[in-house]
Amino acid sequence: MPQRIQTFDSNGPNVKIRGNAYQVFERYVALAREAAASGDRIAAENLYQHAEHYFRVMNANADANSHGAPRPVTPADLEMNGPEGERGESEEASPQPGAPAPDDQPSVSDIQYPYPS
Repeated sequence: MPQRIQTFDSNGPNVKIRGNAYQVFERYVALAREAAASGDRIAAENLYQHAEHYFRVMNANADANSHGAPRPVTPADLEMNGPEGERGESEEASPQPGAPAPDDQPSVSDIQYPYPS
């Protein structure tokens, strides 16, 4: 089955972007970086959220079209997660869903509440 390239027309905040999911994603990330550099945190967050939407679209398209092939790493992946194999501190601090809690941390049943239950 041939791969279909999908073109998007995005009407974002004060900007209209046209292109495939990757192009729209990259443009929103660039605009978000510009907004953050100029000190507008609200606009930057808004643009990052728009970029995240197209990132998810890219992943959905890749999952539908791939047969086990890994997704290419984007510049935003490196910015958000660091180089491959390197984990951020926040990821190390929070346990993965369904993973057993480390022995040095109390479980929910070990927590004593100030009020009787």
